[in-house]
Amino acid sequence: MFQFKRTLLTAVVALAVAATASAQTQTLDGVKSIGRSGISPIYAGNEVKGYLMYSEADKADRKNDNYHLDFYDQDLNKVSTVVIQKPAGKYYLLDNAFNGTTFGLYFYNHKDKTMEIETYDTSLKKVASKVVGEVNRQQLMAIGMQMRSAGGEGKMPFGGLDLRPIADKGFARVNVDGEKYEVEMYDNNLQLKWRQKTDPKSKFLESIIISETTDKYMIGTVLRKGSMMSKKVDPYMVAFDLNTGKKILDQPVESSKTEQLSLSSFTYDAAKHEFVAVGEYYKPDDKPFVNKSQGFYIKRFGEDGKLVGIKPYNWQKEVKGLMPAEAQQAMEDGFMNFTHSISKGADGRMYVVSEQYRIAGKGLDVAMTLMGGGGGSKGVIGNMLVFVLDPTYKLADIKCYTKDVSKVMLPPGAGFAGAGLLGQYIKAMGGFDYQFMQRSDANSLFNVVYINYDKEKGEATKKVVGNIAFGENGKFVVDKIDGTSAATNSFVYPAKPGYVMMVDYLKKQKQLGMKLVKLNI
Repeated sequence: MFQFKRTLLTAVVALAVAATASAQTQTLDGVKSIGRSGISPIYAGNEVKGYLMYSEADKADRKNDNYHLDFYDQDLNKVSTVVIQKPAGKYYLLDNAFNGTTFGLYFYNHKDKTMEIETYDTSLKKVASKVVGEVNRQQLMAIGMQMRSAGGEGKMPFGGLDLRPIADKGFARVNVDGEKYEVEMYDNNLQLKWRQKTDPKSKFLESIIISETTDKYMIGTVLRKGSMMSKKVDPYMVAFDLNTGKKILDQPVESSKTEQLSLSSFTYDAAKHEFVAVGEYYKPDDKPFVNKSQGFYIKRFGEDGKLVGIKPYNWQKEVKGLMPAEAQQAMEDGFMNFTHSISKGADGRMYVVSEQYRIAGKGLDVAMTLMGGGGGSKGVIGNMLVFVLDPTYKLADIKCYTKDVSKVMLPPGAGFAGAGLLGQYIKAMGGFDYQFMQRSDANSLFNVVYINYDKEKGEATKKVVGNIAFGENGKFVVDKIDGTSAATNSFVYPAKPGYVMMVDYLKKQKQLGMKLVKLNI
């Protein structure tokens, strides 16, 4: 979440004064293509104050393509726009980001096989452009998957195709090739500030997933294995100092050989200056997906990497008495929990938002999938869960929100790295129904938005946008919005307090519709 600078706020205020009514909706014609990453919410604190949209329009002429870069305020009034011309058929947008002062656009140049970044200030004046490297084989595979997917959003995990905003300072990108990784940080003028990479002396093959940036750290998970043919992948928690790039943490979540822990979420608690890991724990000889986990855990580490505390929550002891019946049945059916977000309220309570998932099949079928047998399998996505912990980390409540199951294809052997990494794979592929969490600036109200594809017998499938509001007075409120449409692609985004933004794109008509929908909270 990043703060606006005065130039952008001035433009928004001036427009709001001049407008006689809030737009609330927009219909754009001539939009040739756009994916989810083409629209980025812009934040002031925790609240959405506008959107940046990058879209491909009709051709300028035979040799050039037109692209629009538009900025909208929180009410969908257009603040400014520029038309960018690029050589025809040459560029593909991988990601865009806003860091509080500067917009960044991350491109794949498929004629020159290079990766390029462009930056723009808040008036949409171009600041800099730079070729940041040649595309490698693994990235080429990831780009191909993204371009072929509906809405251009299917991504190989560990593909390194995202551009990370660093508040007011610049942008970071990851470069991976299946054997090693590089993390690079650029300032707004695209001057390289630091680079961290796999140690040339390392005997392991390494990839990295960046999960979060704070005002101090960039944190993520490094995946290590002994050889290209090895089935065993070990996850390590990592953190880099944002100012220097120095690696200040690099260690496994397991502290002893008697622990077998999955790692589904790794975050930083700024109030306590601690790194927090969440996942499920198993008996030492258990096999994830074949044997059920014993429960979930929260493990905390200091900034020096030393263990501060670990709290296990056993399914039979601490959890069962609070677990709703629907969630208990799903657990009996082999579902695990993937943690999407961990948030601390103003009252000190911690909310762990999870989604249930498993590999389709049981017993021998799952074991064969883990060993790479068969032709791949399906991940099955289940219910939404919210675990509520009091300030002492005691489990106080569990909420379950049932959904119709959805499925995502998995490649052979996808689960061999462990339950937590399979969840990260599904997340990278866009396979979970969870969309995002919104929070108030005071951290007193949280909204979790998810999609449910409602399948009633004899009726067409409905797309339902669910919103779970909680945090104020201990109450939980659920609102459901019918998002069914005939659109080629449909997306939902965070919006100003009390709203979500829904987007429908009609490819044949080259038309994009945006609307703000009020939540019943």
